[in-house]
Amino acid sequence: MKITLNTNSIKDYRTFLDIKRLPTYKVTGHEIEFPDEYASDLGIECPKQTFVGHDPAEWMFDYQKHITSLAIKKRKFAIFADCGLGKTPMLLEFAQAALKQNPTKQVLIISPLMVVKQTVAECEKFYGFKPDVIKGSNLNEWLKGSGKIGIVNYDALNDTTEAGNLGALVLDESSMLKSHYGKWGQVILRIGQGIGWKLCCSGTPAPNDRIEYANHAVFLDHFQNVNAFLATYFVNKGQTNERWILKPHALDPFYTSLSHWAFFLTNPATYGFEDNSGTLPPINVHVHDVDLTPEQTTVVGKESNELFATNMGGITSRSVMGQIAKGSYRGRDVTTNKPGYIREMCESWPEESTIIWCIYNREQEILERELPDAASITGSTPIEKRQQIVDDFVAGKTKVLISKPKILGFGLNLQVATRQIFSGLQDSYESYYQAVKRSNRVGSTKPLNVHIPITDIEAPMVENVLRKSKMVQQDTEAQERIFSKNTTIPQEN
Repeated sequence: MKITLNTNSIKDYRTFLDIKRLPTYKVTGHEIEFPDEYASDLGIECPKQTFVGHDPAEWMFDYQKHITSLAIKKRKFAIFADCGLGKTPMLLEFAQAALKQNPTKQVLIISPLMVVKQTVAECEKFYGFKPDVIKGSNLNEWLKGSGKIGIVNYDALNDTTEAGNLGALVLDESSMLKSHYGKWGQVILRIGQGIGWKLCCSGTPAPNDRIEYANHAVFLDHFQNVNAFLATYFVNKGQTNERWILKPHALDPFYTSLSHWAFFLTNPATYGFEDNSGTLPPINVHVHDVDLTPEQTTVVGKESNELFATNMGGITSRSVMGQIAKGSYRGRDVTTNKPGYIREMCESWPEESTIIWCIYNREQEILERELPDAASITGSTPIEKRQQIVDDFVAGKTKVLISKPKILGFGLNLQVATRQIFSGLQDSYESYYQAVKRSNRVGSTKPLNVHIPITDIEAPMVENVLRKSKMVQQDTEAQERIFSKNTTIPQEN
């Protein structure tokens, strides 16, 4: 709500100080704005709003019901729930509640391309209806309509996308917002301005990458911009690899603030919910050493002007070294042992389904030649063919699938794979985590073996990702512990 303060009133000054203690507020001249939910705590009468009630589906788990009800009550909310904990039913409940509250508006769900069909199938399975599947060319026209729930993929967004008659915006895999200066982030922030119902759903950002929450805070109108969020909780250390550092003693206040507009969930039992998720099978990580070929050693020496590549950051870009390791150097092929090594691994477990993750196009082309019976999805693969390839892989008709995390690494359920091979691995922990979790999620019954074959020149990148992976468990437990202190779980009679 928004109130006007009298600068000559001691009472209003005290009210101003009380509002400043809230997790979020905005001051414009003599006016100060804050969420309606805090009005009663301040002794301020809030104008009553008509709300059409919404009860979550009875078949939902207790934690899903609680989080869904909380998101609907808050209207601008983020659900950070680990893979397989039911983000899709929760976002569909929110979408239906938003439409019930605003029946003359449109409710838009935005998902990664390959997740759209999966979401539509779950909607039909659980709720008996299909949301409109919107093509990018028809998005603006659809947004002018009323009374419907629709779903579109992120690639459909561009500078010409208009808000139209949008009443609610739901982001699936909202970690896409991390590119707040990229095309998707900017369009989403623009069309989301002034909308009363907004939801973010994601298994990330990773706890050890806390500044990624800034993008969600801005989208959900809890901060005016990313810099305002960062300045509140972080210290700028300058142009370093870790530029923004959480302020000393700010961990608890940081997560306490987030708990007013977000819910973080990895283990339902932490909050006192029934542990319906069960215990996940283990993830076994195997790092394999692969020798450089004489030709690779030569081009590395030429590129670095050193006999041995001992300092990736001090030699040249990691991208060039990474491509050399995988058999490509500045547009031409170089001999490499890695594709053959990967082929031999796949041949050693013929009955198991395997996903091979790549980074570069040329790397993927080389692997396609080495594994002619494998299916491969690239950026140019038509959507219909992509879906058929995924369906065949899930059905066991295809045993080996080659792709990139940015294409298949978000949202999809690929539990059929009990082996994953990272032909390439960059510094991004999120990319690694999301790719691994395609095959290790709630409902998985078999251990997942993750294989990372590396050459000497790739070791620093891989070590960095695995180091972050070890840090995350400790950070996750701290984050969930703080959230649980600020969460009241209703007890069923």
